[in-house]
Amino acid sequence: MRMRTTSLLLATGVVAAVVCATVTPTPGWTSCDNGPKIDELAKWALAEMKQGLQLSSVLRCEEQGQGVQGIIYRILLNALDRTGGTGHYTTDVYDEAATKVRKLLYFGTAPW
Repeated sequence: MRMRTTSLLLATGVVAAVVCATVTPTPGWTSCDNGPKIDELAKWALAEMKQGLQLSSVLRCEEQGQGVQGIIYRILLNALDRTGGTGHYTTDVYDEAATKVRKLLYFGTAPW
């Protein structure tokens, strides 16, 4: 009985941590709405990586303003690889709408 209770509490803690991670923005970042612009940025980041990944879905988006210059978007996404497998990835994209400058700051696999 004690083992089941411990396992149940551990599983509950893991689920709570995952839910908090998907809902709570990173300190210094604010949540942003997923929409056509975020999908476009995610697709652009995948194309920049030249690994043959295709966007499956955007899971979460955060933004961090950079004064009047632009915004850094942190996007957590699912992507399909060439074999049809899926993976979770995180990308940081700097976007300056006024000058149409876009830079890929980071791209990597997400920890879950």
